[in-house]
Amino acid sequence: MTELRPGWIRTTLGEVVARPRAKASPADYPELPFVGMDHIASNGMTLLGTVKFGDMKSNGGLFLEGDVLYGRMRPYLNKVYRAKFAGACSAEFIVFPRCDAIDSDFLAYLLHDSKFVTFASRLSSGDRPRVDLSDISSYSFNLPPREEQTRIASTIAELFSRIDQGEQTFQRAVALVEHYRVSVLKAAVTGELTREWREKNKNKVEPSEVLLARILKARREAWEKDEMEKMREKGLAPRNDTWKEKYPQPAGPEITDLPELPCGWTWVSIGQACFVGTGATPKRGTDRYYNGGTVPWVTSSAVNERLVLQPTEFITPAAIEETNAKVFPAGSLLIALYGEGKTRGKISELAIDAATNQACAALLCGHLDPCLKPYIRSFFEKNYETLRQEAAGGVQPNLNLSILKATPLPLPPREEIEEINQRISKRQSQLAALVTEFSRWQHRSAALRQSVLRSAFNGKLVRQDPEDESVALLRPRNTSTLGPVNGTVPPSQKTASS
Repeated sequence: MTELRPGWIRTTLGEVVARPRAKASPADYPELPFVGMDHIASNGMTLLGTVKFGDMKSNGGLFLEGDVLYGRMRPYLNKVYRAKFAGACSAEFIVFPRCDAIDSDFLAYLLHDSKFVTFASRLSSGDRPRVDLSDISSYSFNLPPREEQTRIASTIAELFSRIDQGEQTFQRAVALVEHYRVSVLKAAVTGELTREWREKNKNKVEPSEVLLARILKARREAWEKDEMEKMREKGLAPRNDTWKEKYPQPAGPEITDLPELPCGWTWVSIGQACFVGTGATPKRGTDRYYNGGTVPWVTSSAVNERLVLQPTEFITPAAIEETNAKVFPAGSLLIALYGEGKTRGKISELAIDAATNQACAALLCGHLDPCLKPYIRSFFEKNYETLRQEAAGGVQPNLNLSILKATPLPLPPREEIEEINQRISKRQSQLAALVTEFSRWQHRSAALRQSVLRSAFNGKLVRQDPEDESVALLRPRNTSTLGPVNGTVPPSQKTASS
């Protein structure tokens, strides 16, 4: 236990905070600004926005300027906000009204301290863990005199402001790195990245039409080999070559309104450059598809990482045999056809053999020509937003295999593709080093904040003043009872325990 400083007392949260106020109906205060859980930044103390209380359907808590809002759901998210205006908030907040015993800003920083976050997080469990005031009231800490609390909170705010400035600089640097990454990809697939190289080697490379012919030949040979293997597995032997006429010839791209390409380049479709397929979700509740599964199976959420290293779950060989699920080899590119947030349109690469659900499209091209895969991946990374716009419209906009297969791809000569891949790889390695360093700085920034808080609550951040009045005799009463809010006197001045 930390030694008490002069004038400090050892106390608990329940002994010094004022009791939360009663909940109120949106109909009583429709114009009040409303703060939901999503309006407070995780692991921060920043308000991201508000909506009108009248737009809500459930009762919420009322707060005044100076009250502290503590997010009781998923306490590990560390959502704390010291109100700078009067309003209403979600019932998932505990509202601590201003009181004599503890400075509101000091309280907010106390709840933001990692020590308290750990304490609260251990009190809850489950998919939607939450704590009540009765759970956290036993949290014990050292409380300085009221005047010193104010000095501590003021110093923390000043130091945090300096850290904020550093983080803003960091965010600008991250944005510049991302802008540079996208500009490199754009230069790559438009030919600008290799413009001087192309001029120096214009008489030394074969045109891309020659590469396309080889790709289409290899594509057909791969299809025929696969069909022959399927027939052998069934014990069949073709009597002639008529079965080869079933080969699905890939359609070329629609080139109307497409920009002019550099000399030696040509437009092809993704369907020409790759085999494009998708998977399926075996019927849930069918035990033989999931129990004892050994086949890796991934969903669209997996593509948020550059490499898919682990399956979402496992399915059984029976699921592969009896449904449309199929195993794609390691090295296949995966594109999310749909998914929440920014998932749709993302591209990743399988590092394992795995089946996928129907929300993923698999592009197989490495066996047609090794240079294709990194180039095609770069193309989709550059065209992420464009691809998402292709699926715009509808309640849940989705991509589909037809859109992907028809996507026009600018195809350079093979030698130029290799040069493009090398230049992108070199620049991405440099950017990865920067991102790693940025990540270190971000962790240092978070650690610095917690270091400031540790010093504050150990009495080492500001000077002690023997003239400060001890808080031992102060009562945790609410000094800012609800008066008129939004021009209306509240229907109740009662307090609630949770």
